[in-house]
Amino acid sequence: MNFLLIESDPLVRDHVKVGLHQFPDFNVTVGAGFGGINELHGHEFDCVLVGVDGCDQESMRLLQHLRSLDKSVELVVLTQSRNVKGMMRDKARYDIHSVLSKPIDPKDLFDFVGRFQDRHSGARSGSARRGSEPSSPMPAL
Repeated sequence: MNFLLIESDPLVRDHVKVGLHQFPDFNVTVGAGFGGINELHGHEFDCVLVGVDGCDQESMRLLQHLRSLDKSVELVVLTQSRNVKGMMRDKARYDIHSVLSKPIDPKDLFDFVGRFQDRHSGARSGSARRGSEPSSPMPAL
């Protein structure tokens, strides 16, 4: 699975990157600002984790730009705990899947990863099952 991590704080960025690298099937690409968002051109990501300050207009423009490039990628916002409530209000507007507060608690990160893996393994096994279903329905017993 491919992750794009966009975070300006090097401590938070390294913390999340090391956490994600604990999973051998995860590939992490690190970017910064609008240049990082532009990684979405020509690359397919399963999830984008982006550091946002809800009080900073530049951060909000970054989210708008991200959604203008890709409306389907799963979006996780990393923000200071004081901004979590505000980001929850913007959750539907930007189709934010999860909000993690900084500094990142390893338990919260691994809880997110567990939910992410459950969603994606269920989607893959569900599509595999659908592909193997017989074309005619089974008779009821």
